[in-house]
Amino acid sequence: MNATDGITHLALGNSLMAAGFSAAAFDRYTKPLRAIAFNAALGASDPVEHLMLLRRALKRDPTVMTVIYGFFDFQLTGPLVAANSDFIGNRAASYYLEPELVLEYSDMSPRDRFDFNLMRHVPLLVERGTIWEKVELVRRAMSQLGMPPVATNRMGQVSDFAMLEADSPAAFAARSERAIAEHAKLSAPIAQIIEQSKQHGARVVIVEMPMHPYHQRTFYSLPAWSKYRDYVRSLVEQAGGNYLNASDWIERADDFADHLHLSAAGADDFSRRLADYVRASNAAPSAISVAPPESRAN
Repeated sequence: MNATDGITHLALGNSLMAAGFSAAAFDRYTKPLRAIAFNAALGASDPVEHLMLLRRALKRDPTVMTVIYGFFDFQLTGPLVAANSDFIGNRAASYYLEPELVLEYSDMSPRDRFDFNLMRHVPLLVERGTIWEKVELVRRAMSQLGMPPVATNRMGQVSDFAMLEADSPAAFAARSERAIAEHAKLSAPIAQIIEQSKQHGARVVIVEMPMHPYHQRTFYSLPAWSKYRDYVRSLVEQAGGNYLNASDWIERADDFADHLHLSAAGADDFSRRLADYVRASNAAPSAISVAPPESRAN
């Protein structure tokens, strides 16, 4: 981010956006509009880290005019329960960037708060995930001796990401209905991403990320999800953001690396369609429309 001057379009989110947004493709397809896009999404990260990265970008680059935030399932309204042990890998950025935001927005026990405050001053403890990463790679390699190869992609083992999906359609529907019944609000960091972007003069697009056909059929086709989507859309719009449902933009299973992440080809297609959306919205802010996937074969 520090090496990219004049960022105009900032992408934020977790691994779905990290894998799914191609800044180079976006810039290419946004022409004739001028765009310098930057993908600041981090795998295995939470909205608190995304807020930190937004604040860093806005402080550094007055040119940011559009913030694109990608999510899936219940990430916009989910609780931010955290333990100090969660801050490994990419989430270790919280120790370095603005640790005060973790303490403000995360639901942590007093013991975890104490540990977090203590460990952020000890680099060896902050970077403990680096050691465990190497140990885990060795463990997995040894467990595969004499066994058939395990499916992997650039984000990791495919089987790991299957565990991020709901246990069943019934459980998914129940959670959708519960969020509405309990009048769930946007999580505080998401609300701040929208608010601080607006204060900067930037437009915010909250994107329901493209999902694998299996996820679409199993979960997003449920009436309960449609109701939840409408509910969350209203929350986003009331906060001053734009809600973009791109979940069905990529229809071919071959354009996904697993049930959650786009492949390189899928990312290029998604970024092209997102660029179309941005161009259309800039031309006619009051009448944004995106053509359905079947009309975009060319």
